[in-house]
Amino acid sequence: MCVKKEPNQNIRGYTRCVTLTGITVVLLTGCMMPDPQTDAMGGQAQVSTTQAADTKAPIQVSDTIFNDLALPDSSTLLSAEQISAKIPYKKGEGVPLREGLPLFSGRKDNRVAVDQMKVTYLTIPKEKYILTGVQGEWLQVKNQQHDSYWLPGWYAIKQSNAITKIAPRTFTVRTDSKLYLTPDSTITWPSDEALLKKALIVAEWKDWVGVSIAPRIWSKEWTGYHHVLLWIKKKDVTGQMPVSDGWFASEPSLSIAMLRHLVDTKLDQTTTTKQVAEWLGEPDWKERSRNLNEPGDPMRVRQTWRYERHDAHLLLTFNNNGKLTEIRWNMPASQDNEADIQSYERMGTFTYFTQVAVGKSLPPTLPWKPEWVNQGDLNYTFLEAGTDDVLLMKGDDGGFSGMHYDDSYYALDRHTGKMLWRVHNGYGPAQAVVNTKRDAVTLYTSYDTDRKQYLDRVRHINLKDGKLLWEYKPEVRDKRNNSSNKKDTADDTVWLNGIKAARNVVIVDITAAEGSSNGWIHVLNSSNGKRLWSKKLTKGYQLVNRSADEPYVLYQEKNQLVAADPLTGRTVWQVESEPSAIDHIENDSYFDGIHRYDPFASAPLGRWMLLDDQWVLLDLTSGKKRSLIPARTGQQIEVLNDGMVLIRQNQKGNMYGDYGEYTTSLFDLGTGKIRWTVNAKIERGLLEADQLYVIRNGYPAAVDYRTGETRWDTQESVGANQYSTNQGSYLIIGDHLLLPRNEDLLVMDKKDGKLLGRVHDVVMGTPEHRDRDAKNGMINRMDDMVFVGSANGRFRVLPAHLLEGENSF
Repeated sequence: MCVKKEPNQNIRGYTRCVTLTGITVVLLTGCMMPDPQTDAMGGQAQVSTTQAADTKAPIQVSDTIFNDLALPDSSTLLSAEQISAKIPYKKGEGVPLREGLPLFSGRKDNRVAVDQMKVTYLTIPKEKYILTGVQGEWLQVKNQQHDSYWLPGWYAIKQSNAITKIAPRTFTVRTDSKLYLTPDSTITWPSDEALLKKALIVAEWKDWVGVSIAPRIWSKEWTGYHHVLLWIKKKDVTGQMPVSDGWFASEPSLSIAMLRHLVDTKLDQTTTTKQVAEWLGEPDWKERSRNLNEPGDPMRVRQTWRYERHDAHLLLTFNNNGKLTEIRWNMPASQDNEADIQSYERMGTFTYFTQVAVGKSLPPTLPWKPEWVNQGDLNYTFLEAGTDDVLLMKGDDGGFSGMHYDDSYYALDRHTGKMLWRVHNGYGPAQAVVNTKRDAVTLYTSYDTDRKQYLDRVRHINLKDGKLLWEYKPEVRDKRNNSSNKKDTADDTVWLNGIKAARNVVIVDITAAEGSSNGWIHVLNSSNGKRLWSKKLTKGYQLVNRSADEPYVLYQEKNQLVAADPLTGRTVWQVESEPSAIDHIENDSYFDGIHRYDPFASAPLGRWMLLDDQWVLLDLTSGKKRSLIPARTGQQIEVLNDGMVLIRQNQKGNMYGDYGEYTTSLFDLGTGKIRWTVNAKIERGLLEADQLYVIRNGYPAAVDYRTGETRWDTQESVGANQYSTNQGSYLIIGDHLLLPRNEDLLVMDKKDGKLLGRVHDVVMGTPEHRDRDAKNGMINRMDDMVFVGSANGRFRVLPAHLLEGENSF
């Protein structure tokens, strides 16, 4: 190597020429600081073949492109002269990089194994990378998100543009061969025969081949990793074998490790559906169901190709132009895959996602042709109420912690799925109550989406066509100051808490004044909206009505539960009720409700209510107490479909806790006694004959209804979820048991719990603080029709008999 220098390197603006492997490089002018480790006699920089250490240490650089800095833990120096070609960029300038290059968290050398580089980011098309520093052969760049990465400087020069991508090949090499960071790099690794058996040749450049090496671990501690690209001299390659197209259909089958490597190496956001079909083969299933939007953004439902094997599912999602936009691997829990771990890497608009299931089985896709499907414009769809001809729906974008950018109420034709009307509610709280005849609905909205401002409205509309029947506008109350008898204009604003319903009436709940705990209830005739009567209620009052099927207006005030005639306001019955020292469980937004309500049926006229420190089953017609359960802190109750009660008790008295802290008891309504108690948390019970289907400590199970003993469970196959009550409820179809679970609608054998599969093209979700909506409205059945909501704006009706007819298990 010949190095020619100007006489004085300490002068700003000099020119420096370096000749490397026959290439003359002109370095840009700038400020070059003296090398602290130069030879004392001739000022010659030391040249070392010792590789760079793996470090993330920040570098302070001048405007020149090169810095000769000693590496941490290294006694030698990597000189800028060892970079094998010209890099014509200054600090702060953009560096164009080809797509698919691995970017490193720090500089690497042979002290880091080639399959443990921990590459978390690959370059993507059109992304801008800004040069922030240079050390030896390495460049430091920042992407548009201001994340810092390192890559070999050779990829930033013009000569590297001659790299040619080739179809993947397996290969063999000479025993004394080396792996190079880049062609002619001084940073090398000895070849490892066992490791290279799993490597792939994917590129060529002059007398070199680019070798892709998969990470030893694909994901760890919520971080996903990618392949690294190194180089071998062509003369060291002793044999090559192309990997045949049709990766998922090959015989013999390729290992999952090889499939993941091929996908990671070949597929990126420029990949088309045609290329995927050529390389991987035709998918097992095509679904147009993947919802790519974030809460508050418009829906983006795109097509997904599913490749399914017992040991992995690969899901590839494409945009509307047929380009790949998401790669997702679903893996079963195993010795190699840590259960319930996921990694998520976003690279521009492209996403890599890995999800390891909590169980050891992945559900195969099962066909089930719907009668009809309605596509809404908000993520989650819940069935609120159903009649012979109309379905009242709730749409919600699933915003964090129960908040939302938008939700809506709308109606669908029960026979065709056609939308009949819709009201968007925007940011604010909203409620809907169906009238007693079930032909109209009263809507309370707090935000006007047209005016884009908060405005309380109470509207009563026809269920079939959405026509406005009446609207109630609360009068501004003239409040007077007791001492001066002057109008208090500060209290002119009306603050609505919401609405309730009782038989043939709508109840409007209004705060007496901003910040006040006193209030008024105005009871309106549901047919015409005229006020029937009003009552002022004092501090701590609460309306407790659930539906228009209940015969009386129910409110708690002054240590009494009062049932008032809906037409006159006259007290019909009242029950003494001292304030309870126990927080009401239905004030907990994570609690999924005491009852499971059928959207097609009338509400029960017996209600479990917290009175004093007891759970009381109250006959709402007479006010008589039918049964009692002592209430305790840390307790939840759940009414089963036969009226019996599950009592869940946290033994530490906490509202939340680990599964091991709970016992569950079955309370027999007939005897008033506990039938059995088990050391487990049992939720979402559905009784059929003598078998109770439940979520037991987070996993699906069945217990003997008489004894509480477990008959079967899916702890190993399906696994346990920490939170399982915002998904939906069980549904039985013949010998099949359906349950929304994570992103799938699972089908199990009700006799033994065997996981049979997932329903085709149905996407579920986990909407936080929508537990009661999910419990009652995500999956229901009426006669032969099954009504299923989703997390991608869809609501569908499926014939129950087709589940058995299309699938022979």
